[in-house]
Amino acid sequence: MTVGYIGPCGINLPHTHPQATEINFIVSGSFEASFFQENGARFIMNTLVAGQATVFPQGAIHFEQNLNCTPAMFVAAFNSADPGVLTVANSFYGGLPANIGGASLGGLNITTVDSMKAMLPVNPTLGIQECRQRCGL
Repeated sequence: MTVGYIGPCGINLPHTHPQATEINFIVSGSFEASFFQENGARFIMNTLVAGQATVFPQGAIHFEQNLNCTPAMFVAAFNSADPGVLTVANSFYGGLPANIGGASLGGLNITTVDSMKAMLPVNPTLGIQECRQRCGL
């Protein structure tokens, strides 16, 4: 299990748990919880409030986003002692060789891929700009 805090306008970046299914219970605040399970699958998004929960299937890319000006807290439980975590952008840009990442993005050169890698935020991070402006962040 883990306890997570998402600050105002914050986002727990898109990630997967390759070795576990997650159930996420919202303790306080509210946020959007979204996922999709595989290529071509439907994107699922729900707004959850305190007292509600959602399930992220094993390996599904998912994220939690707080679009409010107050913090949110959740408790996540996993069906494995080692669920693993793979943050999508960090793994793509930081884990793959730059030439492979570039080819996967339509032929971007290594310099461009490396410059994108340098801009990756630490997770969790501030979310969308509209929310930050609305909340004065």
